[in-house]
Amino acid sequence: MPDDAAPVGNGAAFPAPAAPTMDTVPQVTPAPQATLAPQATFAPQAMFAPQANAAPRFADDTRSAQSSSAPGTPDFPADTRTLALPAAQFVGGEVSCRLTLLNPAARDASEAAAAAAAAAAALLPDSHHQDTILHVRLSSTVSWLRVTPSEAALGPGEKQTVVVRIAVEKAREAAAAGMSPVVPVQLAFQRLYPGAAPSPTGTGAVYVRLPLAVCPACHSTLPDAEKPEICPACFERLRACPICGAPNSWLASRCALDESHVLRSSPDWPMLGGGPGHTGSRPEGRAAAALSRRWSFPSVPSSVAENILSWSAPVAAYGLVAAAAATHQGDAHLYAFDTTNGAPLWEPYPLPDPVYPERGGAAIAKGRLFAATVEGMCVCVDVLRGTRIWETKLNGRVFGAVIPAGDDGPLLVPAATSGGNGCLYFLDAATGRILRQTPLAALPDAAPTAGEDTVFVHDEGGALTAIDLASGAARWSVNCGSGFDAAPVLSAGKVFSATSAGMLLCHDAHTGAEIWRVTVTSAVLGGTPAHDGTLLYVPADDGVHLVSNAGRAVRRYGLGRPVRGMPVVVGGVLFFGATDGRVYGVDAARSLQTLYETGHRSQIVVSPAFEGGTLFVAATNGVLYALAVS
Repeated sequence: MPDDAAPVGNGAAFPAPAAPTMDTVPQVTPAPQATLAPQATFAPQAMFAPQANAAPRFADDTRSAQSSSAPGTPDFPADTRTLALPAAQFVGGEVSCRLTLLNPAARDASEAAAAAAAAAAALLPDSHHQDTILHVRLSSTVSWLRVTPSEAALGPGEKQTVVVRIAVEKAREAAAAGMSPVVPVQLAFQRLYPGAAPSPTGTGAVYVRLPLAVCPACHSTLPDAEKPEICPACFERLRACPICGAPNSWLASRCALDESHVLRSSPDWPMLGGGPGHTGSRPEGRAAAALSRRWSFPSVPSSVAENILSWSAPVAAYGLVAAAAATHQGDAHLYAFDTTNGAPLWEPYPLPDPVYPERGGAAIAKGRLFAATVEGMCVCVDVLRGTRIWETKLNGRVFGAVIPAGDDGPLLVPAATSGGNGCLYFLDAATGRILRQTPLAALPDAAPTAGEDTVFVHDEGGALTAIDLASGAARWSVNCGSGFDAAPVLSAGKVFSATSAGMLLCHDAHTGAEIWRVTVTSAVLGGTPAHDGTLLYVPADDGVHLVSNAGRAVRRYGLGRPVRGMPVVVGGVLFFGATDGRVYGVDAARSLQTLYETGHRSQIVVSPAFEGGTLFVAATNGVLYALAVS
């Protein structure tokens, strides 16, 4: 890169380099941007050494007058964070935009300048702190973008205009080849003090945003450069980075342009219980025991009984929530909605028969949505597009939810086969091919649980069986005395099992040795417990029971109606639905409250999901509710 400014001498106060003529340079209004996370500081010489065949990565800067990456580091010297080129100017040849470098005078009356002057005075003699020079170096990571000048020395209160020139055709060619249209101009800056050591080096970037947007999936140029929502070439759903504006797939949690830019911070709830261990808890933050309806589908319950939907347990990931639903006539579909506003993301995907509503459920992994119907049809759908990937017919009926064993692991499907027996199917998640199947002594009525290279399965005969994930061979099996309506829960090397006879058992996940058992109630334990690492929250026909890790029943929240769905624990607050159609909450003070009512004669029998501050609850009145957690 050309160096159009003379280097700064040691300890001398040089005037700023002359600004280039700007008669032909259009002024670009910078787009407002969020602040960026600071990178570690480094010497100016190091930042200009490009790495061969390396994707560009650049430093961000969030320094203010009160904070910096190191004590004494100067504030970010540019007047903008982003330069956005208008589409009308991006037509050919070369186009330019500009930014201003500035060195606030230490003698300025502003609060920020006064704080900087006070900090400098504490380190330097009084005669020196007002005569500092701000030295700035600029560089580009791409060949089609040039900055002039690339180096500047600014005295107190001085400004310097920097011209950023873009070769339009080369920029278009780079975007067509897959490079992001949002690129950084990197800055390294420090203060030089007469007769004293310079300040620590600060780093940062000003982003140049071209009026182009490129699909991260197929690399085609998108027509709408501002906020493209969907790629017209491959129908990838897109989300603009809140920091640099680059388009990203909904599947991404961090920006493809710069991984320090977070797109989604809330963890997903991609299957029953939030994960393959079915713990049903999220430790994040501190929630409040308060709910308000964000949206619902349909908006109100249908007045026609034939149109009322019977929902399976919802799952949420990537900013969408999905579930299977069927009418009383057996017309079944998979649905997906935007979690923020409830907008349907694609036309309902038809299923040959329903997914079992009470214990069945869909699952999401690696951009795929899985479900298995009661009659044994296992389907895989592209979760962003609603299109078929594969379908596989299994020899058996399915009553429990399907579980992906990690992003790259097999899909686990419990099936009831002929003759009163059962089996666990292992399917290739990418193709639907049956990899293996492990026979079970009795019918499995609930979802399997996966973790630590092992799959755990309950069956109607009362057996808890551990199966090797890689080979499908049984490792151990124990009899718990009675059957199950709940899935196993795996947490911290222990497996918890809730029987239909009211007993809760704990086994060692590696050996199958019984650690403890406790009779929680004489009522049926009809749902899968949740576990937050300290307590188990056990749903029963007489309420919700709290059991400690040591196997001691410590509390009961009694209700007049059964609790069948799995509870959810978020930030220390317990949420659960009951067959009276109400959603209850228990706050940190352990007081039970009614938080939401789904209506007269409505029931909640399926497990809810939680994602992005929203609790998703399906009721027997046919409505899927998105309830914001305060």
